[in-house]
Amino acid sequence: MPVTDFPSVLQIKDSIHGYIELSEVERDIIDMKISQRLRYIHGPAGLSLVYPGADVSLMGRTLGFLHMVRIFLEYLGGTPEEIQKGRLAALLRMLVNGPWSNVMEEYQTVRGASPLKLTKVMLDSTPIGDVIEKNGFARTEIQDVLEKGVPVKGLRLDFLNCPINPELLDDLARDSYFAGVDYAQLEFHRLFDSTRIAKNKIAVERSSLFTLESYLSAAVNMFEGVYFHKTVRAAELMLLRVLDEAGSQLFPDSLKDTSNFYRYDDLSILHRLLHIQPDETEELRSANRIFSDFNKRYLIKLVSARAISDPPFLKKLSTPDGIYSIETEIAEDAGIDSKNVYVDFPDRPSVTFYPGKFDLDEIALFERGSGGYEFWKVSDVSPMARSFSRILKPVRVYTTRGYRSKLKNSADRVLESVDAVGSS
Repeated sequence: MPVTDFPSVLQIKDSIHGYIELSEVERDIIDMKISQRLRYIHGPAGLSLVYPGADVSLMGRTLGFLHMVRIFLEYLGGTPEEIQKGRLAALLRMLVNGPWSNVMEEYQTVRGASPLKLTKVMLDSTPIGDVIEKNGFARTEIQDVLEKGVPVKGLRLDFLNCPINPELLDDLARDSYFAGVDYAQLEFHRLFDSTRIAKNKIAVERSSLFTLESYLSAAVNMFEGVYFHKTVRAAELMLLRVLDEAGSQLFPDSLKDTSNFYRYDDLSILHRLLHIQPDETEELRSANRIFSDFNKRYLIKLVSARAISDPPFLKKLSTPDGIYSIETEIAEDAGIDSKNVYVDFPDRPSVTFYPGKFDLDEIALFERGSGGYEFWKVSDVSPMARSFSRILKPVRVYTTRGYRSKLKNSADRVLESVDAVGSS
């Protein structure tokens, strides 16, 4: 493995990667209270209800993300300064997580508080910006890396959208290990070793296509068996409904009251929800009822599921108002309150990974022939990559206990009316 003169001052033992090294600026940030709260935030939020061993804190995920960024950039020939910028961007990306991590990200994103917007506010409004500048980096410089990517050999490498994704690679290995499943057998060193920067994009040696496909296959397996598991998603949909009901009353606004928002973790939200008084608002009491069911693992149940390719319907699902209108339509057909209906689909911020999340056309395959280098689109060579561009998306309908039989026919009717049988 390539080794740079990365200025490490501390080593932390990790279950997945062994010893992870931190630089002085990273240590200073990790030691701050705003960072230490990550020990008490777990994610994905619903994972441990299906896989009890996978109760993984964001502190471990943060260290793993930093480690994978370093290894990837070293293989690409990044300098110590470029690696440090990339790791600071990764660290900030993790620090803007709130309680219930992936669930809170969706709640905030649909309300205009995207992770990128949150990182800028964090740099400007908390002591983290001062620590970064004290160590020789400008706030604007790190925010630029977050928004445009770290500069490596003429390419701006965006870790949020890069198909060979350091955060996802750590998530796959970590979640597979702690969940106790064998869905993610990864050779990430071989994958990184086969990766170059060419034609202003990431390129992988064609001879290593199988390694790339193994990574893609692991991601799909974890999506189907873990991240989009029907019970994992049932739990996360309930937490989303809790936030929809009373989020503004449970914690401060992350953009307007930044310092106070980042005092919250899973434990503080749990304590607040379990101590709602009878005289409080109906929204808080409704949130308390949903969370009490969640806390007792009295979860909503799947009543209908269908793979759908209809573009107008899928576009409708992409907005909160669109989801609500579909839930209302199903509820009215069944004659029940729409609060008892939950519609789910994969490509939303609270799902860790779904096929199609990253644009595989951003990767090229290359091979050196007698006439020089040749390049191919991954999707032209790999059936696995082509499957990522499929239009069909699994749409599910859940309901609270007691309404399953009443809702099933209505949910089936609405979903079956979208795509004609046999259509694609």
